[in-house]
Amino acid sequence: MEDKHFLDGVNRKEEQAWVELYDYFYAPLCCYSTKIIGDTQVAEDIVQNILIKLWHSSLSFGEVKVITAYLYHSVYNTSLNYIRDKRRAKKIHEFWFADMQESEGIEMALEEEAIARFYSVISHLPEQQKKILLYSMKGEKIKEIANKMGISENTVKTQKKRVYALVREQLGDLWFVVISILFV
Repeated sequence: MEDKHFLDGVNRKEEQAWVELYDYFYAPLCCYSTKIIGDTQVAEDIVQNILIKLWHSSLSFGEVKVITAYLYHSVYNTSLNYIRDKRRAKKIHEFWFADMQESEGIEMALEEEAIARFYSVISHLPEQQKKILLYSMKGEKIKEIANKMGISENTVKTQKKRVYALVREQLGDLWFVVISILFV
């Protein structure tokens, strides 16, 4: 590679000079980045991106050692930025995962309490209302419940309305948790 002719070609964005630049610097720059970050594929991406940015830039070089220093400095900084960003992403992921596990634990405790309170409330219901509620929870229609229990459909509707109001009153805000768990 002739320094003067090569640099003129690089500065003018001549394809042949850039092929030489790529052939001469790509592999060593990839090795250098791989030593820093430990990932060959990411290192290749880093080097390719740096070469592309250089191609699109208006930078020009007077000496080969200046372009060499520029490329190695760029690879070094970009590799360190990759490590920093990866650590930052890992911390965010760990924080999010821990927060998610904590909130899942709280959610599970709330669900268990809601279900326990729900079954406590229905254990104190009159037998007819309890059966109507349990049949409703299984997805049975008013007509089916009336036939199974040997009562009128109007009685099922009335009792169902009363039992839902009573359970909702007894559970308060936990009623919505019970609905989302047992009825959906």
